[in-house]
Amino acid sequence: MSRRPEGLLSVLSGMVESEQPVPLAAAARRAALSPSHFRREFEAFAGESPARFQRRLRLERGAALLAAGEQRIIDVAIDTGFGSHEAFTRAFRSHFGSTPSEYRRRAVAGTPDALRWVTSIGPCTGLYQIPLTPSIKEPFVAYTIQVETLDEMPVVFGRRRVDRDDMTEALAELIPAAYGYAVESGLTLAGPPYVRYVDQSAAFFHIEAGVPVLESAVVPESRPDILAGALPAGAAATTVHVGPYDTLGDAHVALDRWIHESGATPTGGAWEVYLTDPGEVPNPADWRTKVIWPIREP
Repeated sequence: MSRRPEGLLSVLSGMVESEQPVPLAAAARRAALSPSHFRREFEAFAGESPARFQRRLRLERGAALLAAGEQRIIDVAIDTGFGSHEAFTRAFRSHFGSTPSEYRRRAVAGTPDALRWVTSIGPCTGLYQIPLTPSIKEPFVAYTIQVETLDEMPVVFGRRRVDRDDMTEALAELIPAAYGYAVESGLTLAGPPYVRYVDQSAAFFHIEAGVPVLESAVVPESRPDILAGALPAGAAATTVHVGPYDTLGDAHVALDRWIHESGATPTGGAWEVYLTDPGEVPNPADWRTKVIWPIREP
């Protein structure tokens, strides 16, 4: 949708962050639209109705809570806005093809740190936005740059061309969807989520966002929103950014300068690996993010 009503994106973001369903009438009021107009505009933008969008996010959040293994199924049902164990089980089976208890048993091989991270993604996605220029601050952060030799890493992910202003909504959908598919398919998580910047311009990012897994995956045609691939092997310039996500641009700029000055040549888009679980480390000043840029050394 090329022209979005004022307030639609903020309402969508509120739906993502809310643990309980937001009634259509209330969402429409927040967007200053009639319910029927809001529904049409929402479907044109998100590709699904508001009710289906919220139901899917609630079920994917429920899957993350189940996989983390820390709550009873009835508690997960209540926390995700379902009125009973039975209602949650019916909806869960329809969406994932298995009962919540079966899903939890298949997920026990997942990496605990990655599970906790994805569980807490909803409240934090508003912070995920890499600027094209470094933040203005004094003094400029000094980054330690290293060259590492990476092994190929299988991943499952979603791909999207995103307006810079829409990064929050895109990542709130792509990463939980990739995580949910990995657990549903019995894949073993191999680490925390990542976002790869395949290409970018002044207005748009072309991103791939998902989770690493131990096994190569084959995604059925019934899941066109999920892709399987691998982060490339080979040399890469890397650094670790400590601080909030909205200053990650500084790390990218530092790597770009180092690559240029060293005579190396970039061989693909950079990606970020979110090492810190925001749910366990609430202070953004302490968050650690690894930035990786594949290169060909001189």
